[in-house]
Amino acid sequence: MLHVIGSIGVGGAEKHVLDLCLQQQALGLDVHVALPSVGELSAALTQHHIAYTITRAGGRWHPLALWSLRNAIKEVHPDIIHAHMLKSAAMVGRVNRNVKCVATAHNIVKHTNPFMHCQHVICVSEMVRDSLCQLGYPQQKSSVIHNAVETHEFSTNNRDAIRTKMGWQDSLVVSCVARLVPAKGQIYAIQALAKLITVVPNIKLVLIGDGDDRDKLTQLANELNVIGYIELLGARADVSDLLAATDIYLQPSVKEGFCISFLEAMATGLACVGTETGAIPNMLNDANGILIPPADVVAIVNAVLRLAQNQPLRNQYAQAAKITANTQFSPEKQAKDTMAVYQRVLG
Repeated sequence: MLHVIGSIGVGGAEKHVLDLCLQQQALGLDVHVALPSVGELSAALTQHHIAYTITRAGGRWHPLALWSLRNAIKEVHPDIIHAHMLKSAAMVGRVNRNVKCVATAHNIVKHTNPFMHCQHVICVSEMVRDSLCQLGYPQQKSSVIHNAVETHEFSTNNRDAIRTKMGWQDSLVVSCVARLVPAKGQIYAIQALAKLITVVPNIKLVLIGDGDDRDKLTQLANELNVIGYIELLGARADVSDLLAATDIYLQPSVKEGFCISFLEAMATGLACVGTETGAIPNMLNDANGILIPPADVVAIVNAVLRLAQNQPLRNQYAQAAKITANTQFSPEKQAKDTMAVYQRVLG
């Protein structure tokens, strides 16, 4: 089994690869990963004794990068290749004609060329699959398998200690874990905050993650006089602790593929507010959280106020969200469903 990925951090797609490798390893598969350089992902693979090969970095048409990937495929000699995201799928298509290939589309698909050589495409949400098939990709060669999280890694057991450490004891903490980019919609959360502070003066908006929009968001917070109610914590290694200290989780995204951070918030046992994009509508319903339209400041205000002013409802949604994460988005289910795709492709 050879997984191919073109990035080296441990974001949503990279964590998906790591979790899938761990499950497949536990099932007895001989798992190998090809990635372009050492980094957080290679360190995690080493920690879990998962073999990997460093291929030459470069664009999807870079001749040395393609040559390096071709050599990796020859050396590993896999029964099946699993390519993750567009770049990896395109590169595998350029250098491989003999080994059957499955690809995972982690985000909305805008063109199908990278997937045309694949025997099957796994999509992380119905929205992603719809975007793929609307472009003409055969529906029978695609399926939806949701990402998963190791739910035991997330809980609120150390909540009080973390809140004390962060100075949040007297705050109503609304957190969001996402890159600071337009697609994640933090701008709408900040605009909503300007209205929320008049009703919930102890509210604190905690943005976890980094990105190109950091300065823009800081400027907006200053203009709206809410900078004292926001903490921009940047990229953090202690996300599970910060989630444990959270009261309400908000995902104001305009566009998503799957959104693993939202599932992590549900697994923690938080009352969640999420937008109708990507796989969030597959995770959230009237019984376990609040689903709102994207880019809707008023909807954010109303949803957060509803939860802020109703502790029993927060507790009800938090408990239901945790049950959903544990039962419907477990790594075991993800691995089982993925194995079924491999078996179908291999015949």
